[in-house]
Amino acid sequence: MKLAALFSGGKDSTYAVHLAEKGGHEVSIFACMRPAREDSYMFHGVNIHLTPLVAEAQGKPLASAPSSGEKEKEVEELKHLIEILDVKGVVSGAIASKYQRDRVNQICTELGITHISPLWGKAPQELLEAEIKSGMEIIMVHVAANGLDKSWLGKRIDMKAAAELAKLAERYGINVCGEGGEYESLVVDAPWFRKRLEIEKAEVIWEGTSGTYSIQGAHLAPKVHKG
Repeated sequence: MKLAALFSGGKDSTYAVHLAEKGGHEVSIFACMRPAREDSYMFHGVNIHLTPLVAEAQGKPLASAPSSGEKEKEVEELKHLIEILDVKGVVSGAIASKYQRDRVNQICTELGITHISPLWGKAPQELLEAEIKSGMEIIMVHVAANGLDKSWLGKRIDMKAAAELAKLAERYGINVCGEGGEYESLVVDAPWFRKRLEIEKAEVIWEGTSGTYSIQGAHLAPKVHKG
């Protein structure tokens, strides 16, 4: 099935695309909304300006549109973007957010297309470890939860980090995949990427209990093949 992927550049949307394609679907285009508000219910906004580069790294065209970030209105804005794309369905990286999944389901029903959510209902720890084992190089670009301090910003999410997140989940009840807004991520490389994202300049911005790894400069670089 020819699909559009709801894409932010983070680990979940990237991995959802990978699973959809492994399942035989054709993800022909990425769709990205650029929210005007940081507290959007539907969309991630941290380092969203890098999404064109991350899409290009995977050889995918990108369709994007601004979003007000206002609850419910942003759902209609997403619908307007999807309805101009020549696809039979949408793939999303939703894991446990019923709010997000229900609204994408609603859009797809109204447009007569299919919603595929390959990550839905998966156990968070198992999913995070599967994402890491897939070979994705994931970094944390925003934190907003107990236990996630300044030291996590720009940090690679590897198996050691996954174990640390599991301990924080036990202590503070956070979702290790960041599904509750605990953190946001960025994928800079994966085995299926044609190029990798190289960060040139970034700044750690800390605001008391939350912070952002703000990337001001980046470019795509050829991949070094070992062997």
